[in-house]
Amino acid sequence: MIVVKNLDKGILFWENLGFEIVTSVPQDDEIGFVILSNGKAEIMYQTTASIEDDINETLPESKTFLFVEVEDIKKIQKALQNEQLLIQERETFYGATETICLDPYGNWVCFAQFKAEEK
Repeated sequence: MIVVKNLDKGILFWENLGFEIVTSVPQDDEIGFVILSNGKAEIMYQTTASIEDDINETLPESKTFLFVEVEDIKKIQKALQNEQLLIQERETFYGATETICLDPYGNWVCFAQFKAEEK
């Protein structure tokens, strides 16, 4: 789960990559929690305010490095053409083709497609 102040930018980011909202929980006039899904992959976001209400404490700001396995890296790269890319494409020693970008909140997201024989 990725914790952010507002979910709107994150929802749009993941919908652009083919994810769909499967669950959302309102909080006041906004969405406080959301699950987005694409095949076997699920991404969860929750607002800072929603968690702070749950635990009655103030959260420190933090960043996430998310690793997402995908079936078609070229499709993801095309969808990311207007996003901030850190690594356009690289081949790894463990058999993955990866693209790394920043999400709208500055979290690092690594998309990886594994060769069929490497799985």
